[in-house]
Amino acid sequence: MYLSNRAVIRTERNPVRRTMDTLLGVLDAWAFAGLDARARAQGWQVRRPVPLVRVYRNAAFDHYVCCAACAGEGESRSRVCGDCLGSGRTRR
Repeated sequence: MYLSNRAVIRTERNPVRRTMDTLLGVLDAWAFAGLDARARAQGWQVRRPVPLVRVYRNAAFDHYVCCAACAGEGESRSRVCGDCLGSGRTRR
């Protein structure tokens, strides 16, 4: 079995490092508590890829696709596309 195929979970034995990680986690939760609550109340998805970084995404964007009439350009024959009104996207 290759080591790269296995998930390695490290438990930090250094007490200073463990304390710093705990403090960073508390600071992270405190700094983003209001923004995360507001985003979730509006139905947004909240991801935390790394500490002190958030990625907010509105799930409503899943309902949009590229306009078939103008191929996502927003124009057809040098006029604004009538199907998507120039945005290049339509709802599914």
